[in-house]
Amino acid sequence: MSQLGRIEHWNDGKGHGFVRPLQSQVGAGDAARAFVHIKAIARAGRRPADGDLIRYDCERDARGRLNAVDVTLVNAAVMRTQAQQRVAAKTTARQRRAAAAPIDAVQRCVLACALIALAAGGALRLWPLPVTLAYVAMGTVSFFAYARDKNAAGNGQWRTRESTLHAFDLLCGWPGGLLAQQAFRHKTRKIGFQLGFWTSAVLNCAALYWLLPRIGTAS
Repeated sequence: MSQLGRIEHWNDGKGHGFVRPLQSQVGAGDAARAFVHIKAIARAGRRPADGDLIRYDCERDARGRLNAVDVTLVNAAVMRTQAQQRVAAKTTARQRRAAAAPIDAVQRCVLACALIALAAGGALRLWPLPVTLAYVAMGTVSFFAYARDKNAAGNGQWRTRESTLHAFDLLCGWPGGLLAQQAFRHKTRKIGFQLGFWTSAVLNCAALYWLLPRIGTAS
């Protein structure tokens, strides 16, 4: 007849311990304890530990020692469900990372090209110094705005409006915004935001392309 008991003196390295019934029929002391081995415990999603409540039957071996058999953790079903949920969550996360890998590669490539272009353009005087300074300054502002929004999202605080982030991106801050997206893994999966971000970046580049000849003529 099965009974309830708690595991005690569990040696996880050796995979065995003892179980003491919750209501002993033989009285106090160690006589009511039964030896329990890891092989007698049904899989529950984790290793047993001292204090675990189990349901088990008892039988004596050839030497007359009391052994626990057909052992199940009382909360085994819950633990199996939790273990399955953890595995499913990890699998989903891996699938999402795999699906997003090409997009991340494109974003990193665009970011690298933008940073190289800014550095080369300033060094080779392809545009006036204030243009480079504007991208550096607004990129810094945009980067920290994304960082603050990421932190606020994690702590349940007041968020920065997406329109504000897009405004920073439009005003020469998009390289810093793109760097923040990659650094903090923030806003990279939200399609609506990404459409707004890339629209802001393209409009900024178009404005720069239109203004550069006029800036050169004026200077």
